[in-house]
Amino acid sequence: MSSLGDPDGDDATGADGGGTTPRNRRGAADSPELYVDDVALSYGAGEPVVEAETLVVPAGEVTALVGPNGSGKSTLLRAMAGEKGPDRGSVLLDGREVDAFGAKELARTLGMLSQENVAPDSTSVRELAMHGRYPHRSFFEPVDEGDERAVDRALGLVGVEPLADRAVGDLSGGQKQLAWLAMVLAQETDVLLLDEPTTYLDLHHQLRVLEAVRELNDERGVTVAVVLHDVGQAARFADNLVALKDGEPYDWGPPDEVVTTDLVREVFGVEADVGFGPEGPTVTPRRPLGEGSD
Repeated sequence: MSSLGDPDGDDATGADGGGTTPRNRRGAADSPELYVDDVALSYGAGEPVVEAETLVVPAGEVTALVGPNGSGKSTLLRAMAGEKGPDRGSVLLDGREVDAFGAKELARTLGMLSQENVAPDSTSVRELAMHGRYPHRSFFEPVDEGDERAVDRALGLVGVEPLADRAVGDLSGGQKQLAWLAMVLAQETDVLLLDEPTTYLDLHHQLRVLEAVRELNDERGVTVAVVLHDVGQAARFADNLVALKDGEPYDWGPPDEVVTTDLVREVFGVEADVGFGPEGPTVTPRRPLGEGSD
C-alpha cells in the first residue's frame, strides 16, 4: 500500500517523470494535518464499518475519498470532524485528539459540510451563510465588517450572490447545496471536510464548487478532505486519493499512482480504460462487472 507521500514534495516529479508536481500554497506550512491512528468505527454493537490502521490527510493539500456506496467514506469523514467517536484508536488534528477540542474552538479550525442539512425554510441564503461566522463571535457580539466580507466572499466563491435574499425553502436541491457550502466557507477555517459537495449539482456547478475549493487551497493553504463519487473527477481535482473498499483503505497516494485499471475493477466493480493527461488520470468506464467477475 502506498504512502500519501513526502509532505515536502522531494519525491515528486514533473509531467515528464510521470508524477505530480505539488502546488506552492501560501500558508500551507501552518495548516493542520489530520491523522487517523488505528481507528475502528461502528454503529451500535455491530461489527466495525470502518477500520483504518493509519491514514493521513496532509496539511495544505486536497485529499479525495472515493469508493462505492457503503464503503465507509462518510463515516470516516464524520470521525475526522469529531462527529463520531471511534470505538478504537484516535483522530488527531494538528497532533491533538479531535474530541479534546471544545465545540466552538473546533469550529474555528475545521468546517464540515454534511450530506443532510436542515434550516428553517424562511431563512435567507445570506442569513444561512452568516451562521458560519458564529465561531468567531461571542453570543451577544454583533456582526461586523469582517463577518460581512467573509459572507460576501463565500457567496461569490460558490456563485450564489444573486440568491442572497432568497428563502432557503424556495431553492432547488442544487441551490440549497450551494447555500450550505457558502455557510461552511464563511467559517474561514484551516480545514475543510466536504461530504459529497457536488451532489444535486449540474456539471457547471460541480466544477464551480471544485474550483472554489481549489482556490481556497491555493490561496490560503486550506487542508481539504472531500468525498466524491466520480473517481475520474477526483483524480483530476485532488492532490491525494484515498480509495476505500469494504470499510478499509484499499490504496492511497497521488492520483497518478493510485488510479489504475485494477483499482477501478476491484474497488468499483467496473471495467475501465485509464489514461494520463496533463490534468491527471482519465477514467473511461466500459462495463459493470457482475458478482464473481475476474
